Amino acid sequence: MGKKLGTVAIVLGAFLLVLAALSKFYMYDRLAVVPLNQETTSISATEEGADGTILDIPGGLVEKQTPLKSTRTVQGDVEMSKEASDELDRDIAVWKTFVCTDTPDFDCGSGETPLSSTYDIVAFDRHTGEAVSWDGTRTESNGTTVRGSFEGQYFKFPFDTKKKDYKFWDGTIKQATTAKFLKETELEGMKVYQFEQVIEPTKTGTIAVPGDLAGVPNPTVTADRIYSNTRLLNVEPTTGVIIRGGETQDGWLEYQGERIATTTEASLQYTDQNVKDTVEEYESKVTLLTAIQTWIPIGGLILGLVLIGLGVVLVLRKRSEGGERRATDERVRTTA
Repeated sequence: MGKKLGTVAIVLGAFLLVLAALSKFYMYDRLAVVPLNQETTSISATEEGADGTILDIPGGLVEKQTPLKSTRTVQGDVEMSKEASDELDRDIAVWKTFVCTDTPDFDCGSGETPLSSTYDIVAFDRHTGEAVSWDGTRTESNGTTVRGSFEGQYFKFPFDTKKKDYKFWDGTIKQATTAKFLKETELEGMKVYQFEQVIEPTKTGTIAVPGDLAGVPNPTVTADRIYSNTRLLNVEPTTGVIIRGGETQDGWLEYQGERIATTTEASLQYTDQNVKDTVEEYESKVTLLTAIQTWIPIGGLILGLVLIGLGVVLVLRKRSEGGERRATDERVRTTA
């Protein structure tokens, strides 16, 4: 009986060791990937009772205070993802995203022109979340569509995000800049890493404006568009998903080094409901990936080694007992 139990323990221990290895080196890599058919909507807004400042161009280039809301829709394109993966020989996802910013009562699906909008087709690595160069990418802003040259993290951070700095994409300056790791904290009971991206005042283009706006007698003058922003990104580290994002943007028109009008000045962040919904959606995924990456490999390794050791002891003890019995029987026969 002891030999059978020992054999079972050895087999079960070996199975747990194989399961631990498969979990760590095979299962995790296949589960820690973004879906190709992603469909999400996220809402950012100014805080209740707080207004942003915008430049009312149709109203005569007048600064206007109003609450703002930004709606982002994301839709994965399965066929484009397969095409990009084949061409680049990598596991690539292609997601399309539309961002529409205007007053809270504006309907982004109405076909009317919002205060600002951007439509991007982005290809990125399904594991790291980092944007890749592919001919099918596109970016459309202010009615102009060009090939998108995206870089850095765009939709999310890598699976197993580290406490270090990352490059994060900014659609206004069309480049990725440093998102600096700040600290570990919690949101709705979920552990998150907090990153800050600071974009110093940057010229993004020019615009013709009436001379009186700049305080000069000329009929029109050319003013510089200046943009600055500070983003705060709270990232769940196991999945790399942004649980809460927020930004404080300041944009203005500048003529001969002087600020002559504010184009956009506002602080927007994900709504509380948006944060709660995201936490609820990803809680189970965090638990599953954590189990596959740590609990199963470590537990399987320890328990597997213990069972194999116990099985070996039982088998050797049974063999020893069997040898002693045979020796005793032999002495009895010889004496007789």
